[in-house]
Amino acid sequence: MDRIPTPTPPTKEQLVDMQKQHELERQKRLLTYDNTKVEAKLVYYEGWIATTGTHSVLEKLSSKFADIERGWNSVVMIGTERQRAADDTINIRSTYSYNLTEDMLEAYKENNNQLLIIK
Repeated sequence: MDRIPTPTPPTKEQLVDMQKQHELERQKRLLTYDNTKVEAKLVYYEGWIATTGTHSVLEKLSSKFADIERGWNSVVMIGTERQRAADDTINIRSTYSYNLTEDMLEAYKENNNQLLIIK
């Protein structure tokens, strides 16, 4: 019976070349996105969420705890499609259109027209 060959892992030089190629392709792809229309999007993402609470065993004895767990969260992102696509700080799972208000647009302009993330 034929055995499945084990792939040879890439060398460090090959990994560097692949990373460079990946970044060039990413930059090329980002140029195809619209960078003129400012939009507000409600974005759901998966990541780490800090939680706190109190565990009460008896009325006299209670302990506070803090934990970090994996879960879903949401933010409002204000910016252009290109700015949202270039941001890789969160692992986006779904996006919904959100009404862009004058206050949001003003906050975006005060942020030097850079992507604004509101939690």
